[in-house]
Amino acid sequence: MSARSLPARSTALASTLLLGCLALTACGSDDEPAAAGSGDGALSGVCPDTVVFQADWEPEAEHGGVYEMLGEGYEIDTDAKSVTGPLVAGGEDTGVALEIRIGGNSVGFQSAQSLLYQDRDILLGYGRVGDQLIAQQDTPVTAVMASMEKSPYAVYWDAQTYPDVKTMGDLKATGATIHVGSLPETWIDYLVAEGVLDKSKLDRSDAPKPATFVAAKGKDAEVGFITAEPFMYEEEIAEWGRPVVGDLVADNGYPEYFQAISVRTSDVEAQADCLKALVPIMQQAHVDYAEDPTATNELVVELVEAYDTGWVYTPEGAEYAHDKGLELGIVANGADGAIGSFEADRVQTLMDIVEKHAGADLEGLSPEDMFTNEFIDPSISLG
Repeated sequence: MSARSLPARSTALASTLLLGCLALTACGSDDEPAAAGSGDGALSGVCPDTVVFQADWEPEAEHGGVYEMLGEGYEIDTDAKSVTGPLVAGGEDTGVALEIRIGGNSVGFQSAQSLLYQDRDILLGYGRVGDQLIAQQDTPVTAVMASMEKSPYAVYWDAQTYPDVKTMGDLKATGATIHVGSLPETWIDYLVAEGVLDKSKLDRSDAPKPATFVAAKGKDAEVGFITAEPFMYEEEIAEWGRPVVGDLVADNGYPEYFQAISVRTSDVEAQADCLKALVPIMQQAHVDYAEDPTATNELVVELVEAYDTGWVYTPEGAEYAHDKGLELGIVANGADGAIGSFEADRVQTLMDIVEKHAGADLEGLSPEDMFTNEFIDPSISLG
Protein backbone atom coordinates (compact mmCIF):
# COMPACT_ATOMS: atom_id res chain seq x y z
CA MET A 1 0.00 0.00 0.00
CA SER A 2 1.05 3.51 -0.60
CA ALA A 3 1.46 6.26 1.91
CA ARG A 4 1.02 4.44 5.16
CA SER A 5 0.22 1.05 6.57
CA LEU A 6 -3.36 -0.04 7.11
CA PRO A 7 -2.88 -0.61 10.86
CA ALA A 8 -1.54 2.92 11.22
CA ARG A 9 -4.72 4.41 9.73
CA SER A 10 -7.17 1.72 10.82
CA THR A 11 -10.88 2.34 10.62
CA ALA A 12 -11.08 0.80 14.08
CA LEU A 13 -10.20 4.26 15.36
CA ALA A 14 -13.89 5.08 15.08
CA SER A 15 -16.57 3.77 17.39
CA THR A 16 -19.37 4.47 14.92
CA LEU A 17 -19.66 5.05 11.17
CA LEU A 18 -20.75 8.41 9.90
CA LEU A 19 -23.77 8.76 7.63
CA GLY A 20 -23.51 8.82 3.85
CA CYS A 21 -24.06 11.73 1.51
CA LEU A 22 -26.05 14.54 3.15
CA ALA A 23 -26.62 16.78 0.16
CA LEU A 24 -27.92 15.15 -3.02
CA THR A 25 -27.32 18.28 -5.07
CA ALA A 26 -23.62 18.26 -4.17
CA CYS A 27 -23.17 14.52 -4.53
CA GLY A 28 -24.99 14.14 -7.83
CA SER A 29 -25.99 10.74 -9.13
CA ASP A 30 -24.02 8.03 -10.85
CA ASP A 31 -26.05 8.56 -14.02
CA GLU A 32 -25.02 12.19 -14.46
CA PRO A 33 -22.04 13.14 -16.61
CA ALA A 34 -18.85 14.12 -14.82
CA ALA A 35 -18.42 17.81 -14.12
CA ALA A 36 -16.40 19.51 -16.84
CA GLY A 37 -14.22 22.57 -17.04
CA SER A 38 -15.48 25.67 -18.80
CA GLY A 39 -12.92 25.40 -21.59
CA ASP A 40 -11.92 29.01 -21.03
CA GLY A 41 -9.10 29.66 -18.58
CA ALA A 42 -5.40 29.47 -17.76
CA LEU A 43 -5.16 25.69 -18.21
CA SER A 44 -7.55 25.32 -21.14
CA GLY A 45 -5.81 23.84 -24.16
CA VAL A 46 -2.65 23.38 -22.10
CA CYS A 47 -3.63 20.59 -19.69
CA PRO A 48 -5.95 17.63 -20.25
CA ASP A 49 -9.64 18.57 -20.19
CA THR A 50 -9.79 16.69 -16.87
CA VAL A 51 -6.72 16.67 -14.63
CA VAL A 52 -6.89 13.38 -12.74
CA PHE A 53 -5.19 13.22 -9.35
CA GLN A 54 -4.66 9.94 -7.49
CA ALA A 55 -4.55 10.31 -3.71
CA ASP A 56 -2.79 7.83 -1.43
CA TRP A 57 -5.55 7.46 1.14
CA GLU A 58 -9.03 8.48 2.12
CA PRO A 59 -9.83 12.23 2.21
CA GLU A 60 -8.03 13.98 5.07
CA ALA A 61 -6.63 17.38 5.94
CA GLU A 62 -3.15 16.30 4.87
CA HIS A 63 -4.58 16.42 1.32
CA GLY A 64 -6.05 19.88 1.82
CA GLY A 65 -3.85 21.65 -0.72
CA VAL A 66 -5.19 19.45 -3.52
CA TYR A 67 -8.84 19.62 -2.49
CA GLU A 68 -8.40 23.41 -2.27
CA MET A 69 -8.34 23.44 -6.09
CA LEU A 70 -11.83 21.92 -6.42
CA GLY A 71 -14.40 24.55 -7.33
CA GLU A 72 -18.14 24.81 -6.77
CA GLY A 73 -20.44 22.52 -8.71
CA TYR A 74 -18.40 19.40 -8.05
CA GLU A 75 -19.99 15.98 -8.37
CA ILE A 76 -19.23 13.00 -6.14
CA ASP A 77 -19.16 9.49 -7.57
CA THR A 78 -19.83 7.24 -4.60
CA ASP A 79 -19.15 4.09 -6.62
CA ALA A 80 -15.80 5.16 -8.07
CA LYS A 81 -14.91 7.02 -4.84
CA SER A 82 -13.94 10.16 -6.71
CA VAL A 83 -14.99 13.78 -6.96
CA THR A 84 -14.91 15.92 -10.09
CA GLY A 85 -15.41 19.64 -10.52
CA PRO A 86 -13.89 22.79 -11.96
CA LEU A 87 -10.18 23.20 -11.25
CA VAL A 88 -9.90 26.66 -9.75
CA ALA A 89 -7.02 28.96 -8.88
CA GLY A 90 -7.90 31.44 -6.17
CA GLY A 91 -11.55 30.71 -6.88
CA GLU A 92 -11.18 31.44 -10.60
CA ASP A 93 -12.03 28.75 -13.15
CA THR A 94 -8.93 27.55 -15.01
CA GLY A 95 -10.99 26.06 -17.85
CA VAL A 96 -10.39 22.38 -17.03
CA ALA A 97 -11.88 19.91 -14.60
CA LEU A 98 -10.17 18.30 -11.62
CA GLU A 99 -10.92 14.70 -10.67
CA ILE A 100 -9.56 13.47 -7.33
CA ARG A 101 -9.59 9.72 -6.73
CA ILE A 102 -9.03 8.31 -3.26
CA GLY A 103 -6.54 5.60 -2.34
CA GLY A 104 -6.55 2.94 0.32
CA ASN A 105 -9.03 0.09 0.27
CA SER A 106 -10.87 1.30 -2.84
CA VAL A 107 -7.76 0.68 -4.98
CA GLY A 108 -6.55 -2.38 -3.12
CA PHE A 109 -3.95 -0.28 -1.26
CA GLN A 110 -1.95 0.13 -4.46
CA SER A 111 0.45 3.05 -4.73
CA ALA A 112 -0.21 6.00 -7.00
CA GLN A 113 3.09 5.10 -8.68
CA SER A 114 1.62 1.77 -9.74
CA LEU A 115 -1.75 3.24 -10.70
CA LEU A 116 -0.12 5.89 -12.91
CA TYR A 117 1.05 3.05 -15.13
CA GLN A 118 -2.24 1.17 -15.06
CA ASP A 119 -4.40 4.14 -16.04
CA ARG A 120 -2.91 6.75 -18.35
CA ASP A 121 -5.78 9.13 -17.56
CA ILE A 122 -4.10 9.79 -14.19
CA LEU A 123 -1.73 12.74 -14.49
CA LEU A 124 -0.61 13.25 -10.89
CA GLY A 125 -0.45 11.25 -7.68
CA TYR A 126 0.95 11.28 -4.17
CA GLY A 127 3.99 9.21 -3.33
CA ARG A 128 6.88 8.86 -0.92
CA VAL A 129 10.15 9.41 -2.77
CA GLY A 130 11.83 6.72 -0.66
CA ASP A 131 9.21 4.18 -1.71
CA GLN A 132 9.20 5.35 -5.29
CA LEU A 133 12.93 4.63 -5.50
CA ILE A 134 12.28 0.93 -4.91
CA ALA A 135 9.98 0.64 -7.94
CA GLN A 136 11.66 3.29 -10.08
CA GLN A 137 13.24 0.89 -12.57
CA ASP A 138 9.86 -0.58 -13.56
CA THR A 139 7.52 2.38 -13.07
CA PRO A 140 9.59 5.56 -13.25
CA VAL A 141 8.04 8.66 -11.72
CA THR A 142 9.28 12.17 -11.09
CA ALA A 143 8.11 14.34 -8.20
CA VAL A 144 7.15 17.85 -9.29
CA MET A 145 6.05 19.33 -5.95
CA ALA A 146 6.68 18.51 -2.30
CA SER A 147 3.30 18.89 -0.64
CA MET A 148 4.97 18.39 2.76
CA GLU A 149 8.39 19.48 3.97
CA LYS A 150 8.44 16.75 6.64
CA SER A 151 6.74 13.40 6.95
CA PRO A 152 4.00 13.35 9.62
CA TYR A 153 4.95 9.76 10.51
CA ALA A 154 5.94 9.37 14.15
CA VAL A 155 6.32 6.99 17.05
CA TYR A 156 4.06 8.10 19.90
CA TRP A 157 3.50 7.01 23.50
CA ASP A 158 1.51 7.73 26.64
CA ALA A 159 2.64 10.98 28.22
CA GLN A 160 1.37 9.85 31.63
CA THR A 161 3.29 6.55 31.69
CA TYR A 162 6.47 8.06 30.26
CA PRO A 163 6.59 11.70 31.44
CA ASP A 164 10.35 12.02 30.90
CA VAL A 165 10.45 10.48 27.42
CA LYS A 166 10.96 13.10 24.72
CA THR A 167 12.52 11.12 21.85
CA MET A 168 12.60 7.64 20.34
CA GLY A 169 15.99 7.23 21.97
CA ASP A 170 14.48 7.97 25.39
CA LEU A 171 11.69 5.50 24.64
CA LYS A 172 14.18 2.79 23.70
CA ALA A 173 15.75 3.08 27.14
CA THR A 174 12.40 2.22 28.77
CA GLY A 175 12.14 -1.12 26.95
CA ALA A 176 8.67 -0.27 25.65
CA THR A 177 7.20 -2.35 22.84
CA ILE A 178 6.40 -0.36 19.69
CA HIS A 179 3.61 -1.55 17.40
CA VAL A 180 4.80 -0.81 13.86
CA GLY A 181 2.64 -3.07 11.68
CA SER A 182 3.64 -5.96 9.44
CA LEU A 183 4.53 -4.12 6.24
CA PRO A 184 8.18 -3.55 5.32
CA GLU A 185 9.26 0.02 5.98
CA THR A 186 12.74 1.24 5.09
CA TRP A 187 12.73 3.85 7.83
CA ILE A 188 12.27 1.13 10.46
CA ASP A 189 15.26 -0.86 9.21
CA TYR A 190 17.30 2.34 9.05
CA LEU A 191 16.48 3.46 12.59
CA VAL A 192 17.21 -0.02 13.93
CA ALA A 193 20.60 0.02 12.19
CA GLU A 194 21.30 3.48 13.60
CA GLY A 195 20.51 2.30 17.11
CA VAL A 196 17.49 4.56 17.52
CA LEU A 197 15.06 1.61 17.75
CA ASP A 198 15.53 -1.81 19.34
CA LYS A 199 14.52 -4.50 16.85
CA SER A 200 13.57 -6.90 19.64
CA LYS A 201 11.00 -4.39 20.90
CA LEU A 202 9.18 -3.94 17.58
CA ASP A 203 5.83 -5.71 17.26
CA ARG A 204 5.54 -6.46 13.52
CA SER A 205 2.04 -7.94 13.74
CA ASP A 206 -1.08 -6.21 12.48
CA ALA A 207 -2.41 -5.79 15.99
CA PRO A 208 -5.68 -3.83 15.78
CA LYS A 209 -5.78 -0.14 16.55
CA PRO A 210 -6.75 1.38 18.90
CA ALA A 211 -7.63 -1.73 20.89
CA THR A 212 -4.04 -2.96 21.33
CA PHE A 213 -2.72 0.41 22.46
CA VAL A 214 -5.62 0.92 24.87
CA ALA A 215 -5.30 -2.61 26.28
CA ALA A 216 -1.62 -2.01 27.06
CA LYS A 217 -2.70 0.82 29.41
CA GLY A 218 0.17 3.07 28.43
CA LYS A 219 2.94 0.50 28.48
CA ASP A 220 3.28 0.18 24.68
CA ALA A 221 4.01 2.73 21.95
CA GLU A 222 2.69 2.91 18.41
CA VAL A 223 3.31 4.34 14.93
CA GLY A 224 1.05 6.76 13.09
CA PHE A 225 0.51 10.35 11.98
CA ILE A 226 1.47 12.97 14.55
CA THR A 227 -1.17 15.13 12.84
CA ALA A 228 -3.95 12.63 13.55
CA GLU A 229 -3.55 9.93 16.18
CA PRO A 230 -2.81 12.20 19.18
CA PHE A 231 -6.11 14.00 18.61
CA MET A 232 -8.00 10.78 18.02
CA TYR A 233 -6.71 9.15 21.18
CA GLU A 234 -7.29 12.13 23.42
CA GLU A 235 -10.56 13.44 21.99
CA GLU A 236 -12.29 10.67 20.04
CA ILE A 237 -11.45 7.39 21.75
CA ALA A 238 -13.40 7.34 24.96
CA GLU A 239 -11.58 4.28 26.28
CA TRP A 240 -8.35 6.29 26.30
CA GLY A 241 -9.09 10.01 26.59
CA ARG A 242 -5.68 11.39 27.54
CA PRO A 243 -2.67 12.85 25.72
CA VAL A 244 -0.12 10.90 23.74
CA VAL A 245 3.10 12.53 22.56
CA GLY A 246 5.54 11.53 19.86
CA ASP A 247 8.76 11.94 17.94
CA LEU A 248 8.85 12.39 14.16
CA VAL A 249 10.69 9.89 11.99
CA ALA A 250 11.87 12.94 10.03
CA ASP A 251 13.67 14.26 13.10
CA ASN A 252 15.63 11.03 13.45
CA GLY A 253 17.60 11.04 10.24
CA TYR A 254 15.14 9.70 7.66
CA PRO A 255 14.38 12.70 5.38
CA GLU A 256 11.41 11.34 3.44
CA TYR A 257 9.52 13.53 1.01
CA PHE A 258 6.06 12.36 2.03
CA GLN A 259 3.08 12.83 -0.29
CA ALA A 260 5.30 14.21 -3.02
CA ILE A 261 3.12 15.07 -6.01
CA SER A 262 4.49 13.01 -8.88
CA VAL A 263 3.97 12.23 -12.57
CA ARG A 264 5.17 9.54 -14.93
CA THR A 265 8.74 10.50 -15.80
CA SER A 266 7.87 10.70 -19.50
CA ASP A 267 5.25 13.34 -18.69
CA VAL A 268 7.86 15.77 -17.39
CA GLU A 269 8.53 16.46 -21.05
CA ALA A 270 5.24 15.38 -22.63
CA GLN A 271 3.14 17.50 -20.24
CA ALA A 272 5.71 20.25 -19.68
CA ASP A 273 3.41 23.08 -20.81
CA CYS A 274 0.66 21.84 -18.51
CA LEU A 275 2.97 21.36 -15.53
CA LYS A 276 4.51 24.79 -16.03
CA ALA A 277 1.05 26.32 -15.63
CA LEU A 278 -0.38 23.85 -13.12
CA VAL A 279 2.37 23.44 -10.52
CA PRO A 280 2.32 27.12 -9.44
CA ILE A 281 -1.45 26.82 -9.09
CA MET A 282 -0.91 23.80 -6.82
CA GLN A 283 1.70 25.73 -4.83
CA GLN A 284 -0.68 28.64 -4.28
CA ALA A 285 -3.52 26.27 -3.38
CA HIS A 286 -1.36 24.80 -0.62
CA VAL A 287 -0.62 28.31 0.67
CA ASP A 288 -4.32 29.23 0.51
CA TYR A 289 -5.30 26.10 2.40
CA ALA A 290 -2.67 26.77 5.06
CA GLU A 291 -4.00 30.29 5.54
CA ASP A 292 -7.71 29.39 5.61
CA PRO A 293 -8.68 25.71 5.73
CA THR A 294 -12.31 26.04 6.76
CA ALA A 295 -14.17 25.47 3.48
CA THR A 296 -11.81 22.75 2.27
CA ASN A 297 -11.99 20.90 5.59
CA GLU A 298 -15.79 20.93 5.23
CA LEU A 299 -15.40 19.42 1.76
CA VAL A 300 -13.05 16.72 3.08
CA VAL A 301 -15.52 15.70 5.77
CA GLU A 302 -18.40 15.75 3.26
CA LEU A 303 -16.47 13.40 0.97
CA VAL A 304 -15.68 11.00 3.80
CA GLU A 305 -19.36 10.83 4.67
CA ALA A 306 -20.39 10.36 1.05
CA TYR A 307 -17.89 7.59 0.27
CA ASP A 308 -18.94 5.70 3.43
CA THR A 309 -15.99 3.29 3.34
CA GLY A 310 -15.67 2.96 7.11
CA TRP A 311 -13.06 5.72 7.28
CA VAL A 312 -14.30 8.30 9.78
CA TYR A 313 -13.18 11.91 9.91
CA THR A 314 -14.45 14.88 11.88
CA PRO A 315 -14.20 18.65 11.42
CA GLU A 316 -12.29 18.82 14.69
CA GLY A 317 -9.81 16.20 13.52
CA ALA A 318 -9.28 18.08 10.27
CA GLU A 319 -8.66 21.33 12.12
CA TYR A 320 -6.15 19.63 14.43
CA ALA A 321 -4.26 18.09 11.50
CA HIS A 322 -4.06 21.42 9.69
CA ASP A 323 -2.83 23.30 12.77
CA LYS A 324 -0.37 20.63 13.89
CA GLY A 325 1.12 20.38 10.40
CA LEU A 326 1.99 24.06 10.45
CA GLU A 327 3.13 24.04 14.07
CA LEU A 328 5.62 21.20 13.54
CA GLY A 329 6.92 22.40 10.18
CA ILE A 330 5.41 19.44 8.36
CA VAL A 331 3.82 21.95 6.04
CA ALA A 332 6.52 24.54 5.34
CA ASN A 333 8.61 26.16 2.67
CA GLY A 334 11.55 24.30 1.17
CA ALA A 335 15.15 25.22 1.96
CA ASP A 336 15.15 27.75 -0.88
CA GLY A 337 12.11 29.55 0.54
CA ALA A 338 9.57 28.29 -2.00
CA ILE A 339 6.76 25.99 -1.03
CA GLY A 340 6.99 22.63 -2.77
CA SER A 341 10.66 22.58 -3.74
CA PHE A 342 13.07 19.66 -3.36
CA GLU A 343 16.72 19.44 -2.25
CA ALA A 344 19.07 17.21 -4.25
CA ASP A 345 21.27 16.43 -1.23
CA ARG A 346 18.27 15.29 0.75
CA VAL A 347 17.12 13.00 -2.07
CA GLN A 348 20.65 11.62 -2.30
CA THR A 349 20.52 10.80 1.42
CA LEU A 350 17.26 8.94 0.82
CA MET A 351 18.85 7.07 -2.07
CA ASP A 352 21.80 6.01 0.07
CA ILE A 353 19.50 4.75 2.83
CA VAL A 354 17.12 2.92 0.48
CA GLU A 355 19.95 1.26 -1.42
CA LYS A 356 21.53 0.02 1.81
CA HIS A 357 18.48 -0.92 3.86
CA ALA A 358 15.89 -1.86 1.22
CA GLY A 359 18.29 -3.56 -1.15
CA ALA A 360 17.03 -1.51 -4.08
CA ASP A 361 18.98 -1.47 -7.32
CA LEU A 362 19.55 2.23 -7.94
CA GLU A 363 22.34 1.81 -10.49
CA GLY A 364 22.38 4.73 -12.90
CA LEU A 365 19.88 6.81 -10.91
CA SER A 366 20.65 10.31 -9.69
CA PRO A 367 18.58 12.55 -7.40
CA GLU A 368 17.51 14.54 -10.45
CA ASP A 369 15.86 11.40 -11.82
CA MET A 370 13.49 11.46 -8.84
CA PHE A 371 12.40 15.10 -8.77
CA THR A 372 12.41 18.36 -10.67
CA ASN A 373 12.07 21.95 -9.47
CA GLU A 374 11.70 23.29 -13.00
CA PHE A 375 7.98 23.96 -12.63
CA ILE A 376 8.20 25.47 -9.11
CA ASP A 377 7.55 29.20 -8.89
CA PRO A 378 10.19 30.46 -6.41
CA SER A 379 8.05 33.47 -5.48
CA ILE A 380 5.23 31.38 -3.97
CA SER A 381 5.74 30.63 -0.29
CA LEU A 382 4.04 30.45 3.06
CA GLY A 383 4.13 33.81 4.79
